Amino acid sequence: MKKILMAATLMLGLLITSFSTLACDKGCTMGGSYLGILPQFNKHFVGLRYNTRSYTLTGTHTHMMDGMPHTHQVITEEQYSSMEAWGRFYPTRRIQLFAFVPYVMNSQSTNGSSIHQQGLGDISLMANYSLINTGDSASHTLKHTLQLGGGAKLPTGNYSATYNNEVLPANMQAGSGSVDLILNALYTIRYKQTGLSSDFTYRFNGEGKNDYQFGNRYNGSTNLFYWHKAGAISLLPSAGLYFEKAQADSYHNQHKMQGGGGALFSNLGLNAYYKGFAVGATCQLPLAQQNLHHITKANSRTQLSVSWMF
Repeated sequence: MKKILMAATLMLGLLITSFSTLACDKGCTMGGSYLGILPQFNKHFVGLRYNTRSYTLTGTHTHMMDGMPHTHQVITEEQYSSMEAWGRFYPTRRIQLFAFVPYVMNSQSTNGSSIHQQGLGDISLMANYSLINTGDSASHTLKHTLQLGGGAKLPTGNYSATYNNEVLPANMQAGSGSVDLILNALYTIRYKQTGLSSDFTYRFNGEGKNDYQFGNRYNGSTNLFYWHKAGAISLLPSAGLYFEKAQADSYHNQHKMQGGGGALFSNLGLNAYYKGFAVGATCQLPLAQQNLHHITKANSRTQLSVSWMF
């Protein structure tokens, strides 16, 4: 138990140290390939999960009226949601294959006018290799699992959708039009019913066919969890931190001055298991954010999931 607490302290320190106090401009289009806590790691699974995140942008607009400048506040609400089919398959004991197929639903509302875009998003494929795997060993009291891997995000989503005969902004598109490379690491340590799960993902974004390139980005989380049996149902409550950071986007190789940033969230979750079925809910609450160019507020986020393990 002492080792778990020491590991938790170290991971929380690393999260806070690596956090930048910049909030993502224009929604930042983070997300994708977030794994969270993955118990029952010796089983295949398929499932659905619904993710939603939103941002409030506050700015000002100045125009001339009767020869005098008039300034008024402009508030933009952005909502990014997705229904994602995902799954995990074990071809061997040490190799895990993941697939993520999102259906994206984006909306933006500014002073009463709104735009909407939805459709198939960019599919991601990943493979992880277990360097350490004592999670299913009866001879180890302190159980460890360390996995390293990577994959790619493919340009399957539409990146040139229009609204009122104008091409939508890149952050409102269902896809990015680029092939992105993904690196991933997961570590879990557990003593009896108590454990710590941490994951880290770095994404190298390529340039899309529309000459727009999202900045490279990374995200990570660390969560303490407790495994509790209640008859035929197993409960897994968890709490921790989640952070994300993105570099500035570019267009025609020119960096956008108002792009990039980061945010830090608290992470609260509960998973329930019954036989081969699992349901889960996660809530992320913003803890720290700041932006130098726009007043951008990252709002709370939610994730709901259901899966079948076999």
